[in-house]
Amino acid sequence: MKRASTAAFIGLLLVVLSSCGGNSLNSADGETVTVTGKFGEAQVPVGAARVLPLSPQDADMVISIGVMPIALPTDANILVSTNGVGAWPWQVDALAEVGYQVLPPDPGGGVDALLSAGDREIPTLLFDGDPQSYLEQIVALQPDVIVATGQWSLTEGAYEQLSNVAPVVHFDEKANAEPWQDSTRKIGKALGRDDAAQTAVATTEARLATVRAAHPEFEGVQFNAVIGDLNGQLYILADEGRGIGMAMKDLGFQLTDWAKTVATDADGRGVISYEFVAQLDTDIAVVISPSGDIDYMRDNAQWRNLSTVQRGAIVSIARNSGVPNALGFPSPISLPWGVDRVTDALSTAASRIP
Repeated sequence: MKRASTAAFIGLLLVVLSSCGGNSLNSADGETVTVTGKFGEAQVPVGAARVLPLSPQDADMVISIGVMPIALPTDANILVSTNGVGAWPWQVDALAEVGYQVLPPDPGGGVDALLSAGDREIPTLLFDGDPQSYLEQIVALQPDVIVATGQWSLTEGAYEQLSNVAPVVHFDEKANAEPWQDSTRKIGKALGRDDAAQTAVATTEARLATVRAAHPEFEGVQFNAVIGDLNGQLYILADEGRGIGMAMKDLGFQLTDWAKTVATDADGRGVISYEFVAQLDTDIAVVISPSGDIDYMRDNAQWRNLSTVQRGAIVSIARNSGVPNALGFPSPISLPWGVDRVTDALSTAASRIP
């Protein structure tokens, strides 16, 4: 589904954006800040006020450095997981601390509803499966700068077209494949908030270090992570530098050597058939499932026979809880929220290692 949406997103960029004039700030005289990315440089005008993140992770980073985005990106899955709010709990909490209220999508309002938000309300940029509507919203919001370090759909062609609307701050190599610290600092530099970015990174790293110090039982524990099932194959974590692996490593856990040998798909996920389930046996396992029930694993005899399973050293995480997003798409504000919600379960699982 994500690949279909990506193709539609890219295909419509030329149609929608080629009919739009360039943002006036792109060619305005005055001081700018230059940040580089995979597809080119972004010349961000100093004082750019209308900041539009294109992924929830980018929104987190923008918020973490004290900048209020003009909209929060959301989609149908986030809406379901947040009971229609369209923003993750850590985003709502961070915004509430400074007096902002998230304005959920208005199904009948469209772009006009987004543009009529009050001074201290932040609307959601809704991707509802219609790329045309999504792109119209981007254009109508009239951003001064677009932030897309975590936007999976950003290709070179998409970057060039979006750059006609506003400078695009994006990744160096690939979305969600670079340390969250680096992305936060890049966004901070682009928005003239270097010190705030450094503080946000240092504060979160200190929070993680505190949890790690309080739980010496995590140190050196081997783990595997089952991300989900698709068409009779399992997605597993195959790189501790991606997704939830980053948070687990920060807490002291180590991804198994076997997992690191598994071939990955285009999105960096390991893909195995069920005949290799026995290879998942290790100290502890993390399993992500739609509602935390892990039924798609319990039906497998090899899984039931794993020492990890028989010892109860399993951390089950519901996909609709927000925790997989908080840890898998890490940011200065999502990581503390997510770690707080899995620490006890991780400690229990670690206590069952023989």
